[in-house]
Amino acid sequence: MATTYLLVTIINNSLITTAMSKTTKLLLIIIILQTLAIVSLIYTIIVIRIFSNETLKNNLSNYIQEEQDESNEIAEEKVNLSTNIAATIVWWDQDNGFESIKNYSKYIDSVSPFWYELNMNEEISPFSGAEDTEIKSYFELNNIKILPIISNEFEREPLASIIADTEKKQKHINDILVIANQYDGVSLNYENLNEEDKDNYSQFIIELANSLHENNKLLGIHLHAKNEEPGTWNGPKAQDWETLGGVCDKMKIMAYDYHWSTSEAGAIAPPDWVEEVIQHARELIPNEKIYLGIPLYGYDWISEEGEGITYEEAVNISELNNVQIEIDSSTNSPFFTYTDNEDNFHEVWFENSQSTSSKLNIVQEYEIGGIDFYRLGGEDKKMWGEVEKQFTLE
Repeated sequence: MATTYLLVTIINNSLITTAMSKTTKLLLIIIILQTLAIVSLIYTIIVIRIFSNETLKNNLSNYIQEEQDESNEIAEEKVNLSTNIAATIVWWDQDNGFESIKNYSKYIDSVSPFWYELNMNEEISPFSGAEDTEIKSYFELNNIKILPIISNEFEREPLASIIADTEKKQKHINDILVIANQYDGVSLNYENLNEEDKDNYSQFIIELANSLHENNKLLGIHLHAKNEEPGTWNGPKAQDWETLGGVCDKMKIMAYDYHWSTSEAGAIAPPDWVEEVIQHARELIPNEKIYLGIPLYGYDWISEEGEGITYEEAVNISELNNVQIEIDSSTNSPFFTYTDNEDNFHEVWFENSQSTSSKLNIVQEYEIGGIDFYRLGGEDKKMWGEVEKQFTLE
């Protein structure tokens, strides 16, 4: 150190040492030694602090990693069910949906997160929150298949133009393959085509299914509900169930919105109607490919304008307005009415574990391939108990 060099220099300098008394030289040496000791102490403290900080950071890093590893572990073994459980989580409420999956992953085989849309530029673009790495990692580690949804957002165009043009159709298939190759497959939520699009849509699905299967990927498609052919409006008329069922892996029938946001108020999925839909599906589609779409939400109507709500939101509204929830005996569906602060009369219908149980009975009775819950997040948690009670294998 520089201080040591200075001490040696002073002591060995003959001109200075001869001019100094022994006492002065001794005092000087003591001062220099004390300075060295203080500097050494400061240096030691700095080294110790650096070492301690590094140790602390390493320990903290290890702790965080352990916590992450623990959160990613399979919390419980899969429950052995007699049916397959698929589910949807939506991009606008993804956190709640993911939380529900983490709580009930032991029942779930596959999830379709609402992650992509076919936009007006004929391209596939991601929704907010798409491709979340934490969600993907959790699904993979917990043996849950990922079939992300690609949606046309209920817009006929540009989908109708794409499937009518050979080049555009092939490009779109290639774009879908790029998405599918990141997962176990895809689930197409292509709705609201016209009846004249039926043949083009069928041919598109045949070609897409062949391409996906060549790459060992699955294809699920969402179907408008109908209880007879060809259907009562353009959406179901554009979907040839028999042709589509011959090539797709999961036929997800959206047996809900019997009453919807712009209709009069009423049950979302009356069991008698749902049963008719499944009976019709079994005539055209292989049983093992049929997935009954079961709703887990509701609507709060003012006249014929309904706002979508979750089960939890429905219960909170009833409590805030101090009204009793009733059960409609003909549909086994919960409902209630109330008047808000602006004197608007509301009618609320929604789904709970009791109404869901009625639909689970249909799945069990007709021995179809599975269930597709729409959507997770805010659902009646007792519903999962109904799933376990009805489908657990001994």
